[in-house]
Amino acid sequence: MNHRAASVVLCLLLVALGTGAAMAGDIVTVPTANQVKAGEIDVADYYIFVDQDALIDPLQPLDIDFVRVQTFYMGLTDEVEVDVHRYDVDVAGVNTIFNATYLVLKEDMERPNVVLGGRDLGNEYGHASYFVSAAKTLNPPVAGPPTEPIIRLHLSLGTEDNTLFGEGRHEGLFGGVQILLRPSDPAVGLVALYDGQDIITGLTFVPKPGWPTLKGGTFGGHWWLGASYTFNAK
Repeated sequence: MNHRAASVVLCLLLVALGTGAAMAGDIVTVPTANQVKAGEIDVADYYIFVDQDALIDPLQPLDIDFVRVQTFYMGLTDEVEVDVHRYDVDVAGVNTIFNATYLVLKEDMERPNVVLGGRDLGNEYGHASYFVSAAKTLNPPVAGPPTEPIIRLHLSLGTEDNTLFGEGRHEGLFGGVQILLRPSDPAVGLVALYDGQDIITGLTFVPKPGWPTLKGGTFGGHWWLGASYTFNAK
């Protein structure tokens, strides 16, 4: 896969992963301090439908109508998460990248979650990027199920990641907000994030506890649909 095609793949992965269950650990390509826990595994499958007018670089056009994204997240411990992402880009081929995060500060009522991480680790061309991310739930439920929307803020500081459309992302400050509007039966969440270049929005829906999370959203002129499922492998 050429550099331009790889850029498109990763950019559209951002669409697919920009939102999960409102407090899940799968906002990956926009680095955050969300993580899955030890023994947890999250798998997802997405289709991203590409708007050519929003995608094509006049100097390097790509005739791509869709991208399929398959992801695998695993908590090795409560501090270490590793991720594998596979991208199937219409006629452009398949690419796989590896990411990891390490928890350095655990969230409590006063302090945020803070993680250190890297994306596209092991890249033979040295294009990995690195970041520190913080996340804080503003109004966690004290006892029992939540009775009002739960708001979680994200703020990150990173080095340049130019794999998304060949543009510099994740450099300097970036972040956003997740909102759990309804906790269950069904669970409904919203997300809005800024990655240094674009705003990502999404809606998530879980019909009943234990069911997969259904997702849909926008990134620039593109739109996407998908589903993810988290389970404990212990």
